[in-house]
Amino acid sequence: MNAHSGYDRVADDWYVEPPWAVDALIAAEATVRPLRGRVLDPCCGAGNVPTQLAGVEDVIPIGSDLRPRRPDIATMDFRDSLRQFRPDSVVSNPPYNQAREFIEDALLHTWDRVCVVLRLGFLAGQKRRAWWPQTCFARLWVSSVRMNMPPGDRAVAGKGGAVDYAWFVFEHGYRGPPIVGWLPDVGRPARQRRRRGPDCEMIPAPGVEEVL
Repeated sequence: MNAHSGYDRVADDWYVEPPWAVDALIAAEATVRPLRGRVLDPCCGAGNVPTQLAGVEDVIPIGSDLRPRRPDIATMDFRDSLRQFRPDSVVSNPPYNQAREFIEDALLHTWDRVCVVLRLGFLAGQKRRAWWPQTCFARLWVSSVRMNMPPGDRAVAGKGGAVDYAWFVFEHGYRGPPIVGWLPDVGRPARQRRRRGPDCEMIPAPGVEEVL
């Protein structure tokens, strides 16, 4: 079991973020400073992030991936992609076991910001404790519902989400502690009430958000 996704481990750590998670990041960042310019996802899989970015004003989306998952997307390692495209910003769901390396390399080849979706547990870890203060970690956008991240290489029934995720935003020139906020409800499908019986619905108590 992959702790990053809640699903069995698959090759290349290819797990697909829901489209609404990208839309919510775009909206959240717009409250601070909208994304602009060339925005690259060098681990884009079948192109989910570039597709969601395509309708954003003043954004030129670019996608690449290690494997040939779509004919119109460049096939290359994320390191080569960053060096070739030299984007303004990066938005990505990187392989979890290379997340720190990915962030560091992305910051070397961008000038604006790097946004990565990772499980909240990435904040912990003894080895990363000394690393955080050296970074330009600016914002943490927490998802109040658990994202479903199924493997992208085969049809798998959704489990409804088993891991807590957030967007980690690193911004060049940022100093100070990170700002913590919550992703807005943008583009996320309406929650479905769960039925207890044929004529009885379970309705969440006021103020309590039902986990999808």
